[in-house]
Amino acid sequence: MISSHPERTRERVRLLEDYVRANLLAEDGSFICGSYALCRASRAGLPFHKGQMNHVGRHYDLEVNGSAMRIVVLGQEYGQARECVNLAGRSEMLDLSAKAGFRGRNPHMKGVTSTMRLLLGRELGEDEEGERLFDGHVFDGCAQVNYLHCTALEKPRSRDAHGGGRGNSSLAMQRNCAPHFLRTMEILEPTVIVVHGLGLRNWMANALPLPPKGEIAEVAEIAGRPVDLLTFTHPSAGGHSGWWGTTPRTRYLNETVAPAIRDYLRRRQAYG
Repeated sequence: MISSHPERTRERVRLLEDYVRANLLAEDGSFICGSYALCRASRAGLPFHKGQMNHVGRHYDLEVNGSAMRIVVLGQEYGQARECVNLAGRSEMLDLSAKAGFRGRNPHMKGVTSTMRLLLGRELGEDEEGERLFDGHVFDGCAQVNYLHCTALEKPRSRDAHGGGRGNSSLAMQRNCAPHFLRTMEILEPTVIVVHGLGLRNWMANALPLPPKGEIAEVAEIAGRPVDLLTFTHPSAGGHSGWWGTTPRTRYLNETVAPAIRDYLRRRQAYG
């Protein structure tokens, strides 16, 4: 049985908005991050798009079979030429993706969809029914967080580009965003973080003490609380994972992602 506590989520969003307005994106829309000049200089030769905030779904504080379930799906950066997007603006982007239907989404958001279906105990597929959550979409049941709040792109992309481009972040960007990422996690208090990108897990070590080995399933710690960590390749990555976000039938999704998430759900049920 799945229920939600939207009042708790509203309080988290309020706290996150307060942090964002004080440290990243002011109420007037100006980008005020103290590290911006250093990060921009570290990628001086590339198009650089600043101030890209995160999405927190209105049903983020889920309860599944009596136990709290707060899902963060973690990516690297927008990979798009958008600037100074606040929390509400990012949620509008996710809402448009939800309304586009499975086949209308880019491979990354298709991968997020499949990830959410699995975490909610559903079968993989492209049907609308399997994407519904209460009065909305499965995107409402997670926080879609990017580790970086700016994107340095290898090639310029139009604001309305379908999907994203390839980010080319610097070590300075990865280090300087670590405190923002950590504070975001402290506010959201996830019970599970699904990491989309093997390299991204390494970035997280700038902010969190992580186990040394780097297995698919691990337990990390945020503010003294354990959090389950599931790390996969990016849904739009090629190579051995073969663009696994593209359809619900890809090999990596069915042979790696789905079994790992189902194992996580079994462990979660066993330990309550």
